[in-house]
Amino acid sequence: MVSILVPVYNSAEYLQKCVESLTGQTYTDLQIVLIDDGSTDESWTIMQELAHSDKRIEVYSQPNRGVAATRNQLLDKIRGDFVLFVDSDDWIDHNTIEILLNKQRENDFDIVGFQMKGVLIKDENYYNQEQIIKLFLEHIVFTGSLCNKFIKSQLFTGLRIDENVSYGEDALLVWQVIQHVKRVATIKTQLYYYRINKQSLSHQKFNGRKCTAYTSWERICSDTDCTWPQYSDLAHARFACEMTKILRDAIICGYNNKASIMVLQDEIRRDGHLIYKTRVSSFKMQLFAWIVSHSYSAAKYLRRYFH
Repeated sequence: MVSILVPVYNSAEYLQKCVESLTGQTYTDLQIVLIDDGSTDESWTIMQELAHSDKRIEVYSQPNRGVAATRNQLLDKIRGDFVLFVDSDDWIDHNTIEILLNKQRENDFDIVGFQMKGVLIKDENYYNQEQIIKLFLEHIVFTGSLCNKFIKSQLFTGLRIDENVSYGEDALLVWQVIQHVKRVATIKTQLYYYRINKQSLSHQKFNGRKCTAYTSWERICSDTDCTWPQYSDLAHARFACEMTKILRDAIICGYNNKASIMVLQDEIRRDGHLIYKTRVSSFKMQLFAWIVSHSYSAAKYLRRYFH
């Protein structure tokens, strides 16, 4: 059985297409779990109607607690041998599960990663644990997204998402999962289709919750220093890159909380030189990191050259 886990928040406009892409899979032994996180639109009503039409669909509702808490509740519902997360405003190809299972069975892979927007997979490859740790820290071929990874459910045993983290919580969970893998495969086939929903935190006007990504990357760096010291420079370079991106988004939206900004600037000043050393990002990113870490106001005037 495959468990497909769907957190739902104000997705009434897109929910039916999402769920129909799940129930219409060529592989049929599915558990489809949807949890409504206190939606204020018609999402809950639509979910109930969909559950009546297919016995594989389980629906639950809770007061609004955020995506991290919702994903924790979804993890508690898993009955399948494998897990796929799907956001409620996105959809997948009709043969996605069949393709992923076939790939998984080739060599009993713990995770099969696949193509989606923002992920650059040029070829099919197989990786051992150390290789996938390095790829995660590079964050190009194997990123922190949960939605493009087909994962053995046993890897989630005992794991919880930090509910104090509102942005980047998925990267931290993926990081915890890959501490227990042996073999990972990636395929270049695009199976997942991503919709820009302005209700989601990643596309809302910038607010302080996005700064909580600091907590995720601080933990990832701490773990790397202890367990994978050969990749410490790479981890800290990625930390600086991620904080630079957050400050760039903050500038675009006119965010001016000085305390939060200074925390991120301190991190970039501390580790920004490693972006150049590890070549983890472009020269343009390196230059913007230096500017924004030293002068948020100067970066405001120059950011259009670095977008």
